[in-house]
Amino acid sequence: MKALVVVATLGILAAGAPRVDAQARTARLLVTVVDATGAVLPGATVTAAGVEEATRAVVLPPAVTTPQGVATLDRLTLGRYTLQAEFPGFDPVTTAPFVVRAGDNRQTVVLTTIKLQDSVSVTQDRQASAADPKGSSFGTALTREQMDALSDDPTELQKQLEDIAGPGAVIRVDSFEGAALPPKSQIKSIHITRDGFAAENHNPNAFFVDIVTQPGVGPMRGAFNLRTRPGTLSGRNVLTDTKGAEHTEDMFMNIGGTAIAQRGSFSLFAGRTTSYDTPVINAVLADGTAMQNLASRAPVDRWQTNALFDYALTRDQTVRLQYYEFHATSGNQGIGGFNLPERSFSTTQSNRGIYAQEVGPIGRRMFLNSRINVNWNEFTNMPGLEAPTIQVLDAFTSGGAQITGGRHAATLNLMSDLDYIRGIHSIRTGLLFTWNYYYADTNNNYLGTYTFASLADYQAGTPSNYSRRIGPSFVEYGGPIGGVYIQDDIRVSKSLTLSPGLRYEDMIHIDDPWNLGPRFGVTWAPFKSGATTLRGSAGIFYDYLGADNWEQTLRVNGTTEQEVNVVNPSYPTPPPLLSTTPGNRYEFATNRMMPRNRRLSAGADQTFSPRMRVSVLYSYINGDRLFRGLNINAPVDGIRPDPTVANVVLVAQDASLRQHQLTTTMNVSLSSTPLNQIAGGVMTGPRVDWRRVAFTGTYTWSSIENNTDGTFAVPPGPLSAEWGPAANDIRHRAYVAMTNQTLRNLNAVLSLTATGGLPYTVRTGFDDNGDGIFNDRPIGVGRNTERMPTQWFLSANVVYTIPLGRTPGALPPGGIGIVGGAPGSGPTVVSAPRPVSRYRLQLGVNAQNLTNHANFGGYSGVVTSPFFGQPTTVLNPRKVDVTVALNF
Repeated sequence: MKALVVVATLGILAAGAPRVDAQARTARLLVTVVDATGAVLPGATVTAAGVEEATRAVVLPPAVTTPQGVATLDRLTLGRYTLQAEFPGFDPVTTAPFVVRAGDNRQTVVLTTIKLQDSVSVTQDRQASAADPKGSSFGTALTREQMDALSDDPTELQKQLEDIAGPGAVIRVDSFEGAALPPKSQIKSIHITRDGFAAENHNPNAFFVDIVTQPGVGPMRGAFNLRTRPGTLSGRNVLTDTKGAEHTEDMFMNIGGTAIAQRGSFSLFAGRTTSYDTPVINAVLADGTAMQNLASRAPVDRWQTNALFDYALTRDQTVRLQYYEFHATSGNQGIGGFNLPERSFSTTQSNRGIYAQEVGPIGRRMFLNSRINVNWNEFTNMPGLEAPTIQVLDAFTSGGAQITGGRHAATLNLMSDLDYIRGIHSIRTGLLFTWNYYYADTNNNYLGTYTFASLADYQAGTPSNYSRRIGPSFVEYGGPIGGVYIQDDIRVSKSLTLSPGLRYEDMIHIDDPWNLGPRFGVTWAPFKSGATTLRGSAGIFYDYLGADNWEQTLRVNGTTEQEVNVVNPSYPTPPPLLSTTPGNRYEFATNRMMPRNRRLSAGADQTFSPRMRVSVLYSYINGDRLFRGLNINAPVDGIRPDPTVANVVLVAQDASLRQHQLTTTMNVSLSSTPLNQIAGGVMTGPRVDWRRVAFTGTYTWSSIENNTDGTFAVPPGPLSAEWGPAANDIRHRAYVAMTNQTLRNLNAVLSLTATGGLPYTVRTGFDDNGDGIFNDRPIGVGRNTERMPTQWFLSANVVYTIPLGRTPGALPPGGIGIVGGAPGSGPTVVSAPRPVSRYRLQLGVNAQNLTNHANFGGYSGVVTSPFFGQPTTVLNPRKVDVTVALNF
């Protein structure tokens, strides 16, 4: 028995020996990824690769760093390895070989920021990254220097982003399309995508501007900013001899930092802007004298607040909460151009919104990004004078503004995207749901408007038309909009990715539910260097029926509110308006469908060197089922088919569109290293370096033709005679910017924006066909045959930073922050980069239209107008903002 026990014991020990040896020959590697300041980078991807025979056979999936910035690689065979660490916005790093021994091993990898960065896709080599549809190709991320040069004024900021991105760009904030622009101090990154063909995108225009915000992290920090726009530095409107009074004061402050260590971060913003300018009236009065002078000041008072809070629910799941509120009052609106001072009115506007976002992985292969927001918007109007209106076409308009009431809207948006990766498939599926509710009591033209074709007719007292709205104006409506999509990026090989997808959308008031939008894209990187990316795509996109259009048909339906339209009326006493007086009516046709766009695109993206990159993208859009007005009760030989009503404008869907667009972009940097490098919180590099210069340029050629001027626009003749340039057909657009940091702590950006002229239509000024609509053209003249001249202007932004006090060393990370969430890339959780100094004073000057170049607009196409073929306004005279900011 003892012998059996001994033999059994030895056998057990012998059987267990290999397992003990196997355990001893494996190890665990803990990798911490930090930026140059020592701040950890959660969400970074770490890949281990063996460099000797025993370790090359080990195939390990990439690991992602935790909120503490640590990635764990388990069950490594002992031996020599290298590590590759990557994170969006940073240069990837491959370490030197090192030895992994039994037990726990620790390594730290430091990433430095990219200077002229484009969107970075985390893949295992350059060729695979170039073939990734969600990678850097056809996209550009603004550098910190470029973002600092943007305006603090939200209105001007939006215009600047549209100039940089290109025509038709759609702006999304933290994945929310149509959200209000955040304060610039809360913007973490701005990424421009120029080929959004995937099924997750609703809009057929290929340009998207994705803004990602982030609250403060680490120790409590903030800023106080004062911006002023002195009228003495503004340019004079060349249509007047006197420069109008103008002034702007903008004050805001923000504070943010860690609220709960390693769990929560916050940011608070509050700001107020008070301003006024002086509109320019450019009209010819009743006696024929020209009036080109300044009106009364138009004051604006607005304030906004914004609060962000990020909280790590678990190790992997993070939630963001945001509240936004905006209020504004404006006076003396509506004055200027042909409108005389009595046409003034005031407005009040308020917007409030609550946003919530939850992101994080589900298991090893899935990532979920869910968002919900509720918005409340309202505005009201109040006229300065209660009086009828006199309109002499493109000469002058007098009388009251005749606008009261307002509009109130509430919107609920639900969106969710789920990413799933398995093998060669990278699948993204998602859904969206929107519920809109509107109630409006806007009342227009309730005292009546006389329209005269010319000054001679006015002097003779013979108006061509009298219109007036009678009856209750209150309407209430709303309903759902929904959609789902699925797409798959199939990695056929390291160099080739196929991207099939399908999107379905539907909405209330649409009768045809079959709105299936297939999408397909091919992305090919033919060379191992990954310097070249070729892409082609095709897809079908659908558009929505606008709420304003539906509201018009509810209000002016011949029952709720009547729009009386009398041809050749008596003057100055209005004609008697009876219940039997014919009125206009607006209605949608049955079998309503969503407008449809078929889009094709092809492009190439080429990196010539670390300092130079160029991309070219061509797209073609064929649109059909577009809305246009069809007057089914138009006069025939002066007699209407139904004499009991006036115009019956039926919204038909037989209009179409053709668009060709070619966009080229170029990024050039004279230095391959980041401008104003930061290491451990200290500026490095020489104080003067002429290589710290970068250039960004975009040029777009476009041709847009259609046969409709809008949902209720009734053509004066057959639809076949309406084909021509679209109202927004700008053939050439160019934007070039130079970022210069030759002197350390000095950031200067000089930009040139140039656009071709908009088209406009020549009109007779008379109601030739007797329908009460003044859009008749001379015989043989088509739509939009004339063009305004090219517009261009130079802008400059200079910011100098003065560090105050001692520079801190690397600070420990504190809170967390969501970065990402933009369509096409999963959100990650990161810590913020460290500032150069605890206290900094920034002095800045931003000049728009630096040379005060006169960009004329408002050209009149009315033959009877004294301004026919001439400009009536000057766009964006020079504005100079002076900014002082204290960062702490």
